Amino acid sequence: MPADTPHQPQHLEALLFDFDGTLVNTEPVWCDVEVEMMRERGGHWTYEDAAARNGHTVQSTVRLMLDDLGDTETSPEDLQRELSERVVAAVRDLQPDFRPGILELLAEARAAGVPCAVVTSSPKLMTDAVLPRLPDDQFGVVITHEVPRNLKPHPEPYQLAAQRLGVDIRKCVVVEDSDPGAIAGEAAGAVVVGCPAEGELHETQGRVVVSTMAGVDLRWLDELVGDRYNETATLSGVRRGPLLPGERVTLTDPKGRRHSLVLVPGKTFHTTKGGLDHDEIIGQPEGIVATTVGGLKFMVMRPLLSEFTTTMPREAAVIYPKDAAQIVMWADIFPGARVLEAGVGSGALSLSLLRAIGAGGRLSSYERREDFAKVARRNVESFLGREHPAWTITVGDLVDEIREEPVDRVILDMLAPWECIDAVGKVLEPGGVLCCYVATATQLGRVADTLRVHGGFTEPSLTEVSVRDWHAEGLAIRPGHGTSPHTGFLVISRRLAPGITAPARKRRPAPGAYGPDYTGPRPAGVEQPAE
Repeated sequence: MPADTPHQPQHLEALLFDFDGTLVNTEPVWCDVEVEMMRERGGHWTYEDAAARNGHTVQSTVRLMLDDLGDTETSPEDLQRELSERVVAAVRDLQPDFRPGILELLAEARAAGVPCAVVTSSPKLMTDAVLPRLPDDQFGVVITHEVPRNLKPHPEPYQLAAQRLGVDIRKCVVVEDSDPGAIAGEAAGAVVVGCPAEGELHETQGRVVVSTMAGVDLRWLDELVGDRYNETATLSGVRRGPLLPGERVTLTDPKGRRHSLVLVPGKTFHTTKGGLDHDEIIGQPEGIVATTVGGLKFMVMRPLLSEFTTTMPREAAVIYPKDAAQIVMWADIFPGARVLEAGVGSGALSLSLLRAIGAGGRLSSYERREDFAKVARRNVESFLGREHPAWTITVGDLVDEIREEPVDRVILDMLAPWECIDAVGKVLEPGGVLCCYVATATQLGRVADTLRVHGGFTEPSLTEVSVRDWHAEGLAIRPGHGTSPHTGFLVISRRLAPGITAPARKRRPAPGAYGPDYTGPRPAGVEQPAE
């Protein structure tokens, strides 16, 4: 319960409340009136049917009622007006049934000076019937269905409330009782506390669900907002729970063809077999099958990191997942690692590195081209949903811009990584790993010989990775058509301690390896051939 002296929040800037079912327990009134109106018109509409619409807009509920009646003559606007007026009349005759803990939380917020708002899809008539019974200064903003252009689960109502209160939506707590409202709060960027009055409210990574608001106080809500900024899980790009507006999903048809799209309320994905409304996907769990008007079925999933990096917008070629996986493992990228990356490209490898180092690490990326750096930033923020606090990009040449800060790992993805060996050797910690990704065999040889000539690195490991798909159905087992052969070479080496030189290799180079036609760097002990 709230303390005698109200807690002064350090992170929380405002409380945004849903109305029906959250502030006051009006949902049963809506259900009773809907059932009564349908019975009067000869329709079949049970209390359970009405309760299933909790959290949805009045407009959508009215359309379903008319569909159930088969009534094409009554306008949805007329039925909506009658429904709203009858519910408001019933509420006016009743003492407001505030949900447990709500009045105590509102009193604590008022004492601490925390602004509050009501954000509802119900009409103003409904809020006018209840809110005047609370202190005049309780709600600085009231958003009803007449105000925003888009209603829940669209984030606009909550975004508009925060804007009018003059607060940062990311530092607001939304209190909701239904999935559509909670989805709207999450999509707007707020911290969401769910407290269902009836039915089930799904818990997600960005949502806390409680059985009652009794005992919920400002201190706890303030800590929830503060925890958001210390939450390492939000830096993975992995999301759970219902699919939200603004999220990217992958649609896979029966032939295995994939389509990537960002969910936008009211938008339609068009195919040769009809459209698929985004609203049919929003709010649903991951792993559903969505069907177009023409009967084409799509499996709906959030994209994996490997899928995102191969389909994301790009200005430069990306390091493919098979090579990124090898780099993360063989370069031994670990949580908390200090990593230097040069050659950001479109940000594909950066995402894998950021996921591996977590919030406690540091990724210092260098990119010569500003346009590449901009694309990389957009791609990383698109996947993570935010900036990564451990990541910096410096635009410029690595040799000229490198900072004299020690690093644990170095990843070079560029045309001439041998030009940077001396520079990175000065900042790479003893025992640290250097990984160079190159596309051609001539680059491979030049990097390897440069490392040998430097003397401060171990004998490099030189590899490439190929992935071969297979087809297996009954007795039909054969290699698939999706084999991914050469994409690049990996050169892996480790830094020796200062002043230590790598011992000479016991295995001698092949005859002619450094013959008259060779013009590159010559390792120690390899003589220049006579003219």
